[in-house]
Amino acid sequence: MRDEIFTHYQNFMIFFTFLLFWFGIQFGEIVEDSFAFFLVITIGILHGANDLLILSKRNFASNKNVNKNLLIYLFMIGLCVLLFFLNSFLAIIMFIIISAFHFGEEHFSEKIKQNSIESYFYFFVYGLIVFAMLFYNSEIQLKEIMIDLVGVSFSPFLVKLILLISGLLFLLMSIYFYFKKQISLKTIMKELFYLMFLFLVFKTTSLIFGFAIYFILWHSLPSILHQVLFLSGEVNKQTILKFIKKALLFWVISAVGILLLYFLTPSLKLFSSSLFAVLFAVTAPHMWVMSSMKTNG
Repeated sequence: MRDEIFTHYQNFMIFFTFLLFWFGIQFGEIVEDSFAFFLVITIGILHGANDLLILSKRNFASNKNVNKNLLIYLFMIGLCVLLFFLNSFLAIIMFIIISAFHFGEEHFSEKIKQNSIESYFYFFVYGLIVFAMLFYNSEIQLKEIMIDLVGVSFSPFLVKLILLISGLLFLLMSIYFYFKKQISLKTIMKELFYLMFLFLVFKTTSLIFGFAIYFILWHSLPSILHQVLFLSGEVNKQTILKFIKKALLFWVISAVGILLLYFLTPSLKLFSSSLFAVLFAVTAPHMWVMSSMKTNG
């Protein structure tokens, strides 16, 4: 049942990636980015909105554990917000590192079951490739957002170097996991094809839209499926609606936070900068919750 759900979703993911790829070719950057913001603010924020519910279920709803987890969760958010205002460049680096691991962990959670230092590094390398491909294909937009946030940008040479190194590491580690019988040759070939496909998508679309395509279709929706399975034991219309209802309050708070940050922070000229700030604030605690869920689920 579980394997069938994710097999069907993979077909759905590829189809809609092709559809949005076509959408990106047909329409200009303004339309692309507007649609991307809509996807990230709705589905993207929604996929992290039930973190505390997941923690409470993992710890059998003990009041002591719920309060402790809430304090840890809020502390991590506060720490991220503080870091962003103290050193926004370091905050960007931390966001990329944390998100890279989180993307890889979610992407390979159904493929590599063994938790080890090697698998964690593999997850990180995969996510780093995604960011490097995105940045490599959107040099001008990356510079615009980085200048708005911190006043400097990553050099094109550095982005190209990271792309080459992470690509080589991913290939070598895929071979390593193949010989360890942790991953099949078919899976490796499929993942390499997916990466080439994503490279083409990122090359054709804007930075914001390319990120939204990956973040929503390749990360957020599969994560929601995992969360619904963890919370309800099955995926159907009723359990998905229940998940959405439980998430609404946190979603509203996050959406309002993004808008307030944009309108109340004159130094941020781009809406994407405000979106990044909120995503950064919730990514670290969300990754902690998802890692706990996968370890104990």
